[in-house]
Formats: sequence, C-alpha cells, structure tokens
Amino acid sequence: MDVLEPEKIRPSAFSPLKSRIFLAIWIAAMTSNVGSLIQSVGEKWQMTQLTPSTLLVALIETGTTLPILVLGLAAGAIADIVDRRRWLIATQLFMLIVAGVLTLLTFLGQITPAILLGMAVLIGIGSALSMPAFQAIVPELLPRQELSGGVALNSAGYNISRAIGPALGGLIVGWLGAGWAFLLNAVSFLAVVVVLWKWKRPIPPQDLPSERFAGAMTIGFRYVRHSRPLQIILIRTVGYIWFSGVIFSLLPALVIYRLRLGSAAFGLLTGCIGAGAVFITFFMPMLRTRFSANQLLGGFTVLAVIAQSIIALEPHTLAVALCLFFAGMSWLATFSTINTAIHVSVPSWVKARAFGAYQMAWGGAIAFASAFWGAVAERFGLPAGFALSALGMLIVLLFIGRLRITAFEEEQDLTPSKDNAHSDTPIPLNAGPVLIQMEFRIPEAQKAPFLEAMQHVRRLRLRDGAMRWALFEEPSQANDGHLKFMEVYLSSSMGEHLRQHHRSTNADREIFARAFRLDPSGRPKARHLIAVGEEETSFLQRLWQ
Repeated sequence: MDVLEPEKIRPSAFSPLKSRIFLAIWIAAMTSNVGSLIQSVGEKWQMTQLTPSTLLVALIETGTTLPILVLGLAAGAIADIVDRRRWLIATQLFMLIVAGVLTLLTFLGQITPAILLGMAVLIGIGSALSMPAFQAIVPELLPRQELSGGVALNSAGYNISRAIGPALGGLIVGWLGAGWAFLLNAVSFLAVVVVLWKWKRPIPPQDLPSERFAGAMTIGFRYVRHSRPLQIILIRTVGYIWFSGVIFSLLPALVIYRLRLGSAAFGLLTGCIGAGAVFITFFMPMLRTRFSANQLLGGFTVLAVIAQSIIALEPHTLAVALCLFFAGMSWLATFSTINTAIHVSVPSWVKARAFGAYQMAWGGAIAFASAFWGAVAERFGLPAGFALSALGMLIVLLFIGRLRITAFEEEQDLTPSKDNAHSDTPIPLNAGPVLIQMEFRIPEAQKAPFLEAMQHVRRLRLRDGAMRWALFEEPSQANDGHLKFMEVYLSSSMGEHLRQHHRSTNADREIFARAFRLDPSGRPKARHLIAVGEEETSFLQRLWQ
C-alpha cells in the first residue's frame, strides 16, 4: 500500500528495511502470517475429514473472522490508550496458548467439529484484539518520509505469506497431518513475542490523563458516525467482501467435491490467491499514477466478477487456478487502496479505532458471508454459490460505485496542530459535563458564508468527541450592525474538552479559521459552564450521542 505524498525525491521501496526494528517486526509478522495460514489450511482440511457438511467447513472462516466484527472497535480503543507493545505481546501469547492446546488435542485424537470451531473462534479473538495495534504502530517504527514504503512493505509481506502459507500448509497437512500445522503456528507466535520483547518503544508524553476504555469506545463510535469519508470506505469494504469472500469459504468444498483433489492441491490453489496478490503489488504504484482510486476499485471488482463466474462454469483445475490468481490480484488492489485511504484520511489519535471499525466491517462481512454462501452452496450447489456471488457483486458495484473515496484527491495535513493550546482553567479535569459557548459577531453581508463554514465546524466538533452541538442567532442586531451568533457544544468532562483541543490537526484548524475569520475580532469569545445536575440517559443513548 502506498501513502500518496507529493515528494520531489521518493525513497526506495525497500528503504524502510534499513530500520532494524521495522525489519525485525516485518519478518516476525510475515512468519506469524505464514503460520496462521498454515493453521487455516489445517483447520479447514481437518473439518472436511470430520464432517461432509459444506456449511461446517465454511463456518471455520466465520469462526475466525466473527470476533473481528464483535471486538474490532474495542480493540482499536484499547490500542489507542494503552502501551501497544505490551498489548501486542499479551495477544500473541494468548494465541500461542490456544494453538498449543489445539495441537495437543489433535495429537491425542480428541478433536470434534465443535472443538475445532471453538478453537477457531479463540484464535479469531486474539487476532481481532491485535490487528488494530499492528496497523497503528507503523508510524512509530519509521520516520514520516518512510511511512509510505513501510505500509507498502507490510502489504507485500502479508501477500507473500498468502502465497507461501497455504501451499506450505497443504504439503504439511498432506505429509504430516493437521497437528503439525497447528504446532508450526504456535511457534510462529513465539517469534513475534521475542521481537516485540526486544523493542524499546518510546512512550509519547501525556499532558492529560489517559482516556478510559468506555470513553475511548464512545469517541471512536462518534468519529465513525460523523466522518463521511470513513463511512464510505466502510460501505465499499462490506459491499466488496460480502461477494468476493465466497472464494475463501467455498474453496475447500470446491477442491474436494468438484475438482476431487487432495490437501496438497488445496494448499497450492489457495497459494494462487496469494501469488496473484504479490504479482499485482509490483504494479500498484504505476496503476495509481494512471487511474483514480475509484477507477481501480471498479476495475478490479469487475475482474473478481469474471473470475468467480468462470469458476462457476468451468470445473477444470487449471482454469480455477488462473481465476484464483486473478481473484488475488483483485483482493490486493482493492484492500491496499482502502487501507491507504484510511492511513491518509484519519489522524493519528484515532487511527487504531478507525482500523478497528474497518476490521469490524471486514470481519463481519466475511464472517456472515461465509455462513451465507456455505448455506447457499449446500442448498443449491457450489456452481450456484459462485455464480450468484459474481452477479451480486456486479449489481452492488452499480449502486455503491457512486460513493467516491476522496482521500487521494483532497490531500489533508493531518499533523497535530501547534495552535491547539487551551487557556488555563480552574475547572477540574474530571468535572462535567461541560458546556462551551463561542460568541461570534458577524457582519450581515457575511451571514451566508458564516453559516456554511459553521456546518463544517459542526462536523469536526461532533467527530472529535462533542456530545451535542447547536448554533443560535440573537434576533436583534448589535449597535454596530453586526449579527450575534452563539455556538454551543457539550463535552463529557473538562479533560475530554482539552483532549478535543489536542486532537485538532492543521487541516482542522484551517476549517475553524475559515469561520473565525468572518468575526472582525478574529476569534470568538469563549465561556465554559459546568453542569450542576446530570440528565438521566440510558447507556445506548449516551453511546449514540
């Protein structure tokens, strides 16, 4: 994935590897990805040996990804408020223990479909809790000018794993059995733990108390609710995954019941997906210079439609392998574009929560879609599952293709603003709710531009954590002919209000300045009022607000 930045001299694609800690974590993460994909092959193949049900085989994918839907935003909130290094070590140790128990039960011959699904869910929980933190630490490992290359290398490393892991998993399962696949995955988690243990992560200074978990969750929810660009990214994600995810849920049944091949062939065919992803990685920088993000998403979605249609109609192994290669190209191109859009459009203070929301959309779509397409295939047959998914993807593209991702077209400076200081206040940080009043005096001729500018201010206030917002106008004019307006918004506490100041980026400050400049004084007068009694509201009401 590339973060598009206008630079006169672009660093080498491999220059981030000069950082020893980035290189070590990159290799360890790639090793862990290979182990996870080997285990995935082992789980799916083991399930086919335990039951002939295509639904239960598809539910392995559901069990692994459903926790991402449930825990994505919570994991992002944790990653934004705790030491990410320690959190990642804890999650890797948890998955190591789960993989170890699964290995032991397999060698003892105690595996049942229920146990296998349960272990898949536990591994999915560990993965869901670690993914936002892994996404968010990249800027901590590299200087800003190397960030683009680091994100691209992470994507390439993951897809190299996708090419190697399934093929290796198929061979290991075929030669040694599923237990050895699970054992190798446990060892791969240990590699990540060792590297993270040696990383001396600098702790950023904190002028304010850390956010509480519930508050961080609520702020993450509000950010998603009031960030239209992020909402479009999430909608495009769900629309693509629901139909393209059929490849991962039905491929095991396709290999066994239609192509009539063994575990080694299953691993090699799954590796074709990774090979296609690695292949297109080298061409993505060139494609991004020639086509817009939305053109790339549309074109590669059509490629996935063609691939799935051919799989539905052509039972020949070579044709299926070629289609899986194209499906891998589509998968990488789509999600490298989406991931990069999040990196360039979301500020650092909420980045892990944004990726958590994205992973909820991704994990939820693939979890429910896996079960859905498994049921379709069991009722109508495998060809119908692939054919209907291809048709559905094309129809959905016609509807959601109009939702444009603008992150690459509207470049924003997401650097934290230096002009975010708040005047000294005697109000305790835990006091609240706090009502903030901003008094404006606007020339009558500037009323329309002011009202338009304040709608952008409203979006920023609510997106960054305000519970409510309103703009009031005094009916009578001031003696000097100016109109009086009062902006009013509510923060949960004084500490949260100060955090909102610290969250402002240079791009946000320009939006505020556009409204403030219309006041001849250049800055409205501010007042802060503390509530003397709190309105009784339910948890869901507070969350929605």
